[in-house]
Amino acid sequence: MFNKIIQLISIIYSKDSIGQQIKDYSYRKVYAKQKSIPQSEFFSAGQTDIKPSTVFIIRTGEYKGETMLLYNGVKYSIYRVYNTKNEMTEIYCEVRKGDK
Repeated sequence: MFNKIIQLISIIYSKDSIGQQIKDYSYRKVYAKQKSIPQSEFFSAGQTDIKPSTVFIIRTGEYKGETMLLYNGVKYSIYRVYNTKNEMTEIYCEVRKGDK
């Protein structure tokens, strides 16, 4: 079932020697299942200028509030997270221009 490896991305801020904030990223690998975007999601997301790309399903305990993920060299923004009844979390993703 969980045959895809994704990297969940957290943004970390630190300060340099003169006190300026530096943005960095932390990557964490997890196993996931990929599924297609439901038609209803395309409709509702399209009303808010979101362009759904894919959905990944992971175990709920593995999601720590990340806002991005990396899969097959593509960086996705996470725009919606849904916890299912069976302790799984669906992560809805889109590719945004400028997210590299």
